[in-house]
Amino acid sequence: MFAADADLHLWRNMAKLPLFVFFKDARSVFRKDELGLEIAQIAIPAAHALAADPIASLIDTAFIGHIGPVELAAVGVSIAVFNQVSKIAIFPLVSITTSFVAEEDATGRLTTEET
Repeated sequence: MFAADADLHLWRNMAKLPLFVFFKDARSVFRKDELGLEIAQIAIPAAHALAADPIASLIDTAFIGHIGPVELAAVGVSIAVFNQVSKIAIFPLVSITTSFVAEEDATGRLTTEET
């Protein structure tokens, strides 16, 4: 019974916790208005793309783990190297292309509004 009382006390005083500051307006962020749907259309595929790399590494590890420990160690090192190289190569590319796409989108909207 004491654990249930402690849980109830925690939920009642959730607003006083320091991390709750980040989540107190979560309902207003995830509204189903036009902007929220547009953000979701971009964010959901991006989240899936970010989740694909660790899942692929996990599948590689599972299959190679059946071969032997030396092969599994080699795959672990190669996955770590591949992840670092891809992050180093992709980060500047994403940073540059994001600004170019935003600029093209803004100029495209301006030209359609003018006509």
